[in-house]
Amino acid sequence: MRLFYLITGMVIFTFFGCKKSTDLTQIEETIYVRSTGADMPVYLRGRVGSGIVILLVHGGPGGNGLEYRAGKYSEEIEKKYGVAYWDQRGQGMSQGTYKKAEVTVDNMVFDMNAVVNTIKLKYGSATKVIALGHSWGGTLTAKYMVTDDLQYNLDGWIEADGAHDIPRLNKAAIEKFKSEAKTQIALGNNTSNWEGILIWANAIDTSNITNENGGDINKKAREAEGWLLEDNFIQAGEEGGVKNSLLFGPTNLLTSTVTGMQMSSLLYSEVEEVALTNALKKVTIPTLILWGKYDFVVPPALAYDAFNTISSANKKIVIFEKSGHSPMDNEWEAFTKEVTTFIKAL
Repeated sequence: MRLFYLITGMVIFTFFGCKKSTDLTQIEETIYVRSTGADMPVYLRGRVGSGIVILLVHGGPGGNGLEYRAGKYSEEIEKKYGVAYWDQRGQGMSQGTYKKAEVTVDNMVFDMNAVVNTIKLKYGSATKVIALGHSWGGTLTAKYMVTDDLQYNLDGWIEADGAHDIPRLNKAAIEKFKSEAKTQIALGNNTSNWEGILIWANAIDTSNITNENGGDINKKAREAEGWLLEDNFIQAGEEGGVKNSLLFGPTNLLTSTVTGMQMSSLLYSEVEEVALTNALKKVTIPTLILWGKYDFVVPPALAYDAFNTISSANKKIVIFEKSGHSPMDNEWEAFTKEVTTFIKAL
């Protein structure tokens, strides 16, 4: 069994940003966590002195942590809690030397645990760490939750539109495309677009969805969300948070994009086989499941599956009625309220 619980062999490099608060009221600093050859930045922001740190596990594979700081919700959450924006192995501004064979979901679970342990080492073992995984981050945090006893290193899990079961996701997406297309056609909204979606969806054999079909599902999901935004079924997000500079960081978006594409291609085959729904019965810690009603990238069927499967006595599911794949943007106030209410009750 992997030694997930040891910090031995993990090196922590700390670089301080433009603000450093000794009382941890509002902090802005960056640490690097080394785990099996990867040097991964963790951008610590907000009120770490609250004794609570939200570990933001970004989407992708191929995203970066700080892209999740560009939203109104992050402003409000950082006023109350610390937030650790982590660049995963091979993504964002992560560096290191390791073999392609070491780019696995299991190793990234090991990486995540190294980050959790580092936060507790740096700010004290009493610090509460809550993992918030969005999209691919939901895949990774779900795998973390069902691996050995790792979930007990956390005080809570928030899954936001998380892709914890790709085969189930693909089938559910096709069914959602069909259902919503019929609804929108009947309403006379973007009729030609939805008719095209319906023809495409009806032609797919859901018992044999190919990798090519999976790519098309993701692409068409973004298109569908755009149409629903036009017709006000999805609420437009508000400007806010801290946007990353194109070239002058902390995240170099060009570097992040290139490395992210490489990481995505390396993980693609493995990720497409991830099916964790049944394993979620192992989950017993407090869990909050947050989802957009109009998410075609990761349909709400996965939210209900997760909620009905996990064994946690403290669990809640919220479906945001005016949101797509990113309710933290579409309905940031309601999203923030659910997160803070959940954390206050821990």
